[in-house]
Amino acid sequence: MASERITVGDYIVIKKQNYQKLHKFNKANSSVNIGRDNVNLNGIDGCEYFSVFRMSAKTNKRNREFDLELTQEAVDLKSEIDVKISGIDNRNIVDNGLSQKLTAAEINELKSDALKASDIVETLITNSNTFHDKTEFSQEKYLRKKEKKYFEFIQILRPNLRLISEILYKLEPTKIQGIRIDTLSQIITLCNINSDGNHILYDSGSNGLLAAALLSAIGEQTKGKLIHMHPGNMSQKLALMAMNFSDEQSDRCISVNVYSALRQYYQGCDTNSNGTIYKTQNNEENKLKRKLEEDVVDHGNKMAKYDVSADDIKNDINDIEKSIQSEPKKPKWHFANITASKLLSEKADSLVIACKEDPQNIFYELSTFVKPGRPFVIYYSVAEPLQQLYMSLKMQSNVAALKLTCNWMRNYQILPERTHPEVMMNNGGGFLLSGYMLK
Repeated sequence: MASERITVGDYIVIKKQNYQKLHKFNKANSSVNIGRDNVNLNGIDGCEYFSVFRMSAKTNKRNREFDLELTQEAVDLKSEIDVKISGIDNRNIVDNGLSQKLTAAEINELKSDALKASDIVETLITNSNTFHDKTEFSQEKYLRKKEKKYFEFIQILRPNLRLISEILYKLEPTKIQGIRIDTLSQIITLCNINSDGNHILYDSGSNGLLAAALLSAIGEQTKGKLIHMHPGNMSQKLALMAMNFSDEQSDRCISVNVYSALRQYYQGCDTNSNGTIYKTQNNEENKLKRKLEEDVVDHGNKMAKYDVSADDIKNDINDIEKSIQSEPKKPKWHFANITASKLLSEKADSLVIACKEDPQNIFYELSTFVKPGRPFVIYYSVAEPLQQLYMSLKMQSNVAALKLTCNWMRNYQILPERTHPEVMMNNGGGFLLSGYMLK
């Protein structure tokens, strides 16, 4: 169960108006950069999630260093500044740079001395020659612009799948293969995640977003397991760690290198990047036991021939046991490969592939571990590789209900009495190939 309060060591989402940032809260007195502002997070430990904090300057606002004070709610400028007079139209307003009576030096001094953002904006309005001549719409636009510049409230949110997906997509879509939140929901629906099954995920570059989504759908305190396969030495786990899963739920996500896991399944051994071969634990124990027995027999023969004492034999046996115990411990990925191999032998209930390379060979290899009648979903950023795989699978008899889809989404700006599509947006959501395995 996720904690209701902010705890050191967890990931948090810092929200300031429309700006959102994912941050690892490592220390109670740590600081974070929000735009050009440096904010000290001392005091948020133990507070409830969704709490609102006011940014108060440490010395003066020119240094852009702020502390946080807990408050009830964020206050917008429009509610604090009561504008009673507005013009009919803006035709007589000339933008000549002379409408503001205050000089640049006076405005900078005002920023440093003012306690609240509303005091700064209200002083600017008072010393403006043209503000009260503007229309109500223009005045509201001016206040929104100033509020964005002088806004002094932040909110701490608990990370969830929607927030993490939106933050990573806005930050750099290519780092998560362009997977939008609507595409993510389609993948979870099509692969029919259940809380008691075993599921296979091959992911080669979504920053752990798909693994976090599937593990979240499996849920905590369940029997379901996720085999998270990746091509490199280390898997990408940013989104997975940002979800703040419990240890019980995180342990049911087995992250393995796809080549090592398959080698463990077919050959009973795996290798690391240095080429060191690790066999299964039972084989190695038997080998060490045989070596110990042979050494004891050899010592018995020497005892008859050279009259070696029993103490010497015991010392030799102790030396052998110490050398066995001093063997280097096997890495964690070795045991993860063994666990993944056992789960693959039991077959999986679904298969999800999101890769940057050609998915055809990956699908043919991993589809053999899927139970009959179970779904599979393949995501790719462009359509051509999926079209080729679609035609290849159409000529076979081991899949059914093949469907190639494209998610097209358009964002709209909804405001009172005016609605229109957003001018700047990314419409690339990738393509999905889905179906069911028959045998």
